[in-house]
Amino acid sequence: MDATLPPSGAPDGASQAAAALDARAQLEETQRRLAFLYEVTGALFEDARGHRATLGKLARLVVPHLADWCLVHLVRDDQAERVAAEHWNPDLAPLASTLPRAVPLGGPGAHGLAAVAASGRAELNPDPPPPDPAEPADVAALRRLRARSWVVVPLRVRGRTRAVMTLAFAESTRRYGGHDLALAEDLAARAAMALENALLFEEVERAVRAREDTLSIVSHDLKNPMSALLLGIQRLARLVDEPRRPQGDALLAKLERTVRGMNRLIEGLLDLARIEAGRLQLDRRPEPPAAVVARATEPLEPLAAERRQRISVRLAPDLPVPAWDPDRIAQVIANLVGNALKFGPDGEEVVITAERHGGAVRFAVVDRGPGVAPEVRDHLFDRYWQPAGSQKRGHGLGLFIVRGIVEAHGGQAWVESEPGRGAAFYFSVPC
Repeated sequence: MDATLPPSGAPDGASQAAAALDARAQLEETQRRLAFLYEVTGALFEDARGHRATLGKLARLVVPHLADWCLVHLVRDDQAERVAAEHWNPDLAPLASTLPRAVPLGGPGAHGLAAVAASGRAELNPDPPPPDPAEPADVAALRRLRARSWVVVPLRVRGRTRAVMTLAFAESTRRYGGHDLALAEDLAARAAMALENALLFEEVERAVRAREDTLSIVSHDLKNPMSALLLGIQRLARLVDEPRRPQGDALLAKLERTVRGMNRLIEGLLDLARIEAGRLQLDRRPEPPAAVVARATEPLEPLAAERRQRISVRLAPDLPVPAWDPDRIAQVIANLVGNALKFGPDGEEVVITAERHGGAVRFAVVDRGPGVAPEVRDHLFDRYWQPAGSQKRGHGLGLFIVRGIVEAHGGQAWVESEPGRGAAFYFSVPC
C-alpha cells in the first residue's frame, strides 16, 4: 500500500481542515449569541421601571441583530395591543403605523400571534406559504411589512403569557431556523423576567400611592377635629372653678397630651409613607446646630422634669452651619431624646453632643438606660419593629423616621450600646 495515502474510510487532510473550520465557526457563533444575550439582559434590567418602557427597549435591542422588524404586543383579556414596532431602517419604520393597533385573540383554528398567546408555545415560519384571504390579521400585517420569514415567541410571567414578540426578516435574504428559534426563546425568557420586575415595581408604586392617598385623607379628616378639640381643652382650662382647678388642670393636661400624641402618630404615618416612596421633601437652609437643638429639646423639658431627668447639651464650639432642613433635624433630635427619656431611669441625665467629624456634623444622644442587646441593634431602625416580649411604648416608627430623614440629607444613623450600660444613638449630617 502506498504510504502517502490515508487508510480506507479515514478523512483526508482537507476534510479535517474543513471540519475544524466548521467547528470553529460554530463556536464563534455560539459566543456571539451568548454575548448578545448577556448584553440585552443587562440593558433590559437597567432602569426599566415601566412595563411598556421595558417592551419598547426589547424591540430596539433586537433590531438589527436578530430581525429587520421587531413587533411586541401586550396581551390583554381578549386582544393583543401593539406597544412597540422597530425596523433597522428609520425610513421604513413609519410602515408600522399602517398596522392594526390591536389583534383579536381566541377563535377556532387560531394561529400566528393568537395561537402563541393561547398556547404559550413559540411558532417558527422559515418560509411562509402564499397569502390566504382567511389568514389572521397579524399574519396579513407581516405581509404588508414585506416579511419573508418570521418567528413568534411568548413572554410568560408566572405561568401566563403577558406579551408576544414577533421577529421578521423582510429586506434581508436570511431565513429563520431552529438555532434562531432557540435564541429567540432564550431571549424571551430573559425579557419575561425583566417584564415581571417592571410589573411588580408598578404594583408597588400603585400600592404606595394608594396608601399615601389614604393617609392624606385620614390625616386631613382627623387633624381638623383634633385641632378643634385642643382649642376646646384650652378654653375649658380657663373656665374651671378655682376650688376644682387642680383636678381640672390635671385632667385637661392628660387630654391635651393624648390629642398631641394622636397628632404625632398621624405625622409619623405620613412621614413613613413619604420616606418609603422616596418623596420626603427637604427645605434646606442654614441654621446653627445650637438653635436646632434648642428648638428640639424645649418641648421635652416638661417630660424630663416630670421624671426628674435632665437634658444636658454639650456642643463643640467650632461647629459649622450646614445647609440642612432644620425642622427635620430638630425632629430627629426630638425623637432620639424622647426615646432616651422614655427608656432612661428616673433621676438620670440624657446628654446631647455634637462635633465636627470630617466633612460632617456628628450628633450623639446618650442615655443611661438598659442598653440594647446585640441581636436587637440591627432591627432598631426598621419600621414598626419592637423587641419581642418588650413592653410597647410606641408604634415603632420613630427610629425608622430618624433614619429616613438623616439618609435624605446624605448622612447615616446608628447605635452603639452594651446591655445594662446605656445607649448612644448617633447620626451625621454632611456639611
